[in-house]
Amino acid sequence: MQDDPATSGILSRYPTKSVWNGPVLWGLGLPILLFLVQVITLWGFTIDDVAISYRYALHVAEGSGLTWNPGTAPVEGYSNFLWVLILAGAKWIGFDIETAAVSLGALLGILTLCLSYLLCRKLWAPQRFWWLPVLLVALTPEWVLWIISGLEIALFGFFLLLSLEGLSNTGTRSRRNWLLSVGLSGLTLTRPEGVALSILVLTSGMLAEPGYTLKRIKAYAVPLIAVLGSALGLLIFRLVYFGSPLPNTVYAKFSWSLPSLGPVFQWLIFGIPFLLAWGVALLGWNNLRYPWTLAAALALVVGQMLVVLPVIPVMYFLHRYQIAFLPLLVLPVPFLLERIPNWKRWGIPLAVAVMIVWSLKEWPQPCVWFQNEKYWKQTRREVADCLSVLPRSATVALIDAGFIPYWTDLPVLDVWGLCDRRAAHEGFSAAATLERNPEVYVMTVRTGADGLPFPLQGRDKMIVNSPEFFEKYHLWKMCGKPRETADHPDDRYAIFLNEAWARAQGITKPSQP
Repeated sequence: MQDDPATSGILSRYPTKSVWNGPVLWGLGLPILLFLVQVITLWGFTIDDVAISYRYALHVAEGSGLTWNPGTAPVEGYSNFLWVLILAGAKWIGFDIETAAVSLGALLGILTLCLSYLLCRKLWAPQRFWWLPVLLVALTPEWVLWIISGLEIALFGFFLLLSLEGLSNTGTRSRRNWLLSVGLSGLTLTRPEGVALSILVLTSGMLAEPGYTLKRIKAYAVPLIAVLGSALGLLIFRLVYFGSPLPNTVYAKFSWSLPSLGPVFQWLIFGIPFLLAWGVALLGWNNLRYPWTLAAALALVVGQMLVVLPVIPVMYFLHRYQIAFLPLLVLPVPFLLERIPNWKRWGIPLAVAVMIVWSLKEWPQPCVWFQNEKYWKQTRREVADCLSVLPRSATVALIDAGFIPYWTDLPVLDVWGLCDRRAAHEGFSAAATLERNPEVYVMTVRTGADGLPFPLQGRDKMIVNSPEFFEKYHLWKMCGKPRETADHPDDRYAIFLNEAWARAQGITKPSQP
């Protein structure tokens, strides 16, 4: 027996009707087509960070558990718990992890566009430009780029839209609770900041509910229990399995000095048009069909910026840490365009101009990223091929904890501290790292324009350029194009071997390129 929508105040305010009725062709079909064209164009884009999740997923699928190095104590060197488990499941079934990650990203991108379509139809139809946010998202190559990068961005963005769809659901309360429970639990399990964002959504829903406080909490009891249960379950699992309440990545990045507010101001400058649109929309609060859904969307965008700021210094507009929120950021655009005087004369040309400028201005940067990452991935493959011929007893200390460890699956010490609990919790020191590891190192570092190894970050930044380092290690091979022909001369990899260990293993120095 279905719940009576009249039992919920927020559900009884708006009539229930199918949002699939209407111009599906240009409202959804065209955005999906444009999305797929860009997916084909940008297919193959990835960044080194994704392979951290790949390595963990590989070890889970092989039965070693959530560990960076099989046979060692587990350490949570990733920030996307649910995504790692999904990729592990895909590998266990028999799929290639890299292919599965990109393919799932593309599928989730389509589903996100569908949810964006549903949300825009509810919020703005029958206004003339209700479809514009969906098209703007599909026309953003940076969004497409990160969706198919292999990161958890597509999954996180899908759960964001699913949560707002649940918040604005005008069907039965049970359906609303189901959508909210899945969406908010997904946010909580996918990224560390997910639980804070879930609380923002639930707070918006409760404030929209009429009646006294207890009644409001009771109306959202099911999704609230789902969120708290997911968060508490994950916390207990971390404490029991890893011995830490937060991912190791949080400790490692907090050990650095906090970033300045400059990147935030830069983000705000680029976001001014959208924030103005939000201001206009919220000023018309009484004329909005779902005001609290819009308020929740804005709270999610601002909340993400405030939560991530202390940990991730990369905050510029439309980068990977904000791009999942793009469908939320552009939501007020139809409301703004509808209020342009003499819209018949100016509205449609302005909407077309916005779409053209939006799509054209975005393309150069994704193309540069695509080419850069293609080159870096090729260079890392060369490094991995070199390291793969070394004895399996070698422990590789890397400045990049990504594709090289994933492709080689050698024992790896992550010198950044993301996958090294002691380095993350105590503060990274390259000298201490070199001294305390009982295994033999193969140091793999990038070189700068001067040909010297790129200094490792930490309290003793120049350790790799110190006489003490060169007393123990020698340059075995330089990977990458010769400097005079290299497209990116600052990203060659120098492989250093422990000289005594290499001599005992009978490893001779190869000829240099």
